[in-house]
Amino acid sequence: MGNMFYMIVITKREYEEAYHEFFKENEIFMVLSEFCKGTAQKKTLDYLGIEKTEKIMFQAIADCQHRNEIMKGLINQMEIEVPGNGIAFTIPLESIGGESCLKYLAKGQNIKGEGEKMDDIKYSLIIVIANRGSSDLVMEAARSANARGGTVVQAKGTGEDIKERFFGVSIASEKEMIYILCKKENRENIMGTIMEKAGTETEAHAVAFSIPVDKIAGLRSVTVE
Repeated sequence: MGNMFYMIVITKREYEEAYHEFFKENEIFMVLSEFCKGTAQKKTLDYLGIEKTEKIMFQAIADCQHRNEIMKGLINQMEIEVPGNGIAFTIPLESIGGESCLKYLAKGQNIKGEGEKMDDIKYSLIIVIANRGSSDLVMEAARSANARGGTVVQAKGTGEDIKERFFGVSIASEKEMIYILCKKENRENIMGTIMEKAGTETEAHAVAFSIPVDKIAGLRSVTVE
């Protein structure tokens, strides 16, 4: 499945319409969007000369060719690498549930071949699921392990009995998902620190996992030490 990628773009809410048009121009018609918020500290925002703003997250599936064109367009057309404009990254897909699913997710894309050879993975996306209101605690832990920042999405757990206990931990229905992009070599330290300071034995009841990221645009603080 080396030819298909899961793409995430996080930017300011005021750019919503412009990004919808951008995706259409690049033949990406199946785009999911949801509101979210950033976690940057005030001193970082002051340094970048921007105010704390509400964010929007776009999610789409793209083949190798469209992925490359979109990443280039994000830099040249949408100016995503201007400080404060956002971040974009792609994640290689392992599999898709059949041809009909592929056609639905990649509507309008002319998928050919096996795609390019994967580059060495240099980045990871850490996803933390924690109780609602715990994102500050999670990010304090992450930053103490040199994480640069994150994005918070409101979520809700599901199950037959949402108040049941899992390994002795009470499962609350209202959740926050915190997305933290980092260099691969920093991943284990960040995840370990989060679990130590905001894990299942704390009020946050956080769990964390990571997935590989193959390409990135924007948020220079991730790539420049």
